[in-house]
Amino acid sequence: MRRGSVIGPLILIGLGALFLFRNLWPEIPLVDLVSRYWPFLLIAWGGIRLIEILFWSMTAKPLPRNGVSGGEWALIFVICIVGATMYTAHNAPSWFPTSRAWRRVVVNMGESYDYTLAPVEKPCAKNCRIVIESFRGNAKITGSTDLTVKASGQETVRSFQQADADGANKQTPLELIQEGDQIIVRTNQDKVGDRVQPNADLDISVPEGSSIEAHGRYGDFDVQGINGNVNINSDNAGVRLENLGGNVQIDTRASDTIRAVDVKGSVELKGRGDDVELQNIGGLVTVNGVYVGEIQLTNLAQPLRWQDPLSSMSCEKLPGHVRMSRGDFNGNNVIGPVRVTAHSSDVQLSEFTQSLDLTLDRGDIDLKPGKNVPKMEVHTRSGDIDLALPVGAKFDLRASTAHGEADNEYGEPLREDPTGHGATIVGSAGAGPELRLETGRGSVTVRKATAEDATPPPEVPSAPNPPKPPKAPNAPLKVEHE
Repeated sequence: MRRGSVIGPLILIGLGALFLFRNLWPEIPLVDLVSRYWPFLLIAWGGIRLIEILFWSMTAKPLPRNGVSGGEWALIFVICIVGATMYTAHNAPSWFPTSRAWRRVVVNMGESYDYTLAPVEKPCAKNCRIVIESFRGNAKITGSTDLTVKASGQETVRSFQQADADGANKQTPLELIQEGDQIIVRTNQDKVGDRVQPNADLDISVPEGSSIEAHGRYGDFDVQGINGNVNINSDNAGVRLENLGGNVQIDTRASDTIRAVDVKGSVELKGRGDDVELQNIGGLVTVNGVYVGEIQLTNLAQPLRWQDPLSSMSCEKLPGHVRMSRGDFNGNNVIGPVRVTAHSSDVQLSEFTQSLDLTLDRGDIDLKPGKNVPKMEVHTRSGDIDLALPVGAKFDLRASTAHGEADNEYGEPLREDPTGHGATIVGSAGAGPELRLETGRGSVTVRKATAEDATPPPEVPSAPNPPKPPKAPNAPLKVEHE
């Protein structure tokens, strides 16, 4: 009968004891202890195996062929890798040279220590400039009627030793520094080494007439009730803005969400991110970046310009809403001229005015213009086109497909003409605008709009007290989607 070793059960007992120890006494720096003393596990392992071999020799039983099995060697290798990594993180500067980014990743394996930042305040003018220096963490900035800047918050430091965390906390006080007409909010996080990782959650109150310039490396910005301009620049941040009286500029290298509601000035977005929500914007909206999540645009009073490798759009006004996600574009109540260019996207557009210029490589198109049908130039290389025209509308229509079927559900005065592998629907009603629809491969349907078509899809609920921006000049709308 093959003899089994007690090493496996003892390792399980030891691991269970460590986890239980960590749960019962979370304040004990268990990670630090393990990083220091993990070699004792190998020493104890070898000692127990030696005792087993001696015991088997004394009982005159044959010894096992191998002192350590292949599975045990694999486990030893894993233990050495994990233990050496933890020790390296604790003594990174002295063990071997490595990059700062790698050391920061390893430090995140350490313990988390929380501290309260001493609150600070400093008087300033009602329209002063507030600069938040580059830091890691979250910042909530709120406008108030007091002519004082107040800052407080919490700091979290990740470290393998509490002594290192305590030292980092002392080196990173929250400060307000006045330089001319501006006040700098400083966390001093750059003063600490790579063996610790400080993060701050700040709560900042500023005069409501202030302008904000915020820089961050990682974390979220929440700004409310500011009448001045807001400029946010961050490597990785979520941004939430509400009730702002000035212009907004946001530049992020990565962002999970950007949300701006009730902004009287212009909004400019740059960089990369996921979700974008803009609602009740009084000024020009300009977007130049890559945003791959869900896009929601509602009640934009001035022109919209959207440009990135996957999509681009522009419009004069957007009293309704536009929703975009990967492969889908849905717009309602858009004041044009409207121009749309997309690589691959299904487009649904209703209640649009002025004119429509739409070009797709691939995608189905569903168009439901309002009572006053505008001029249209619609092209898709592959996809179906469905056009719902209101009864009594005036137009001059030519809708064709090179490979597909044409379905005239509108009736007179339109007629169908087969052409090779495709078909064409032509006809006119009064002296109306030209409607030119063409698909390379797909079907074309022209029908009369119904009551259901005339009912717009539900809009995003408006935030309270929306701004009343001035009228905007004419501008076209253009959309691209990958």
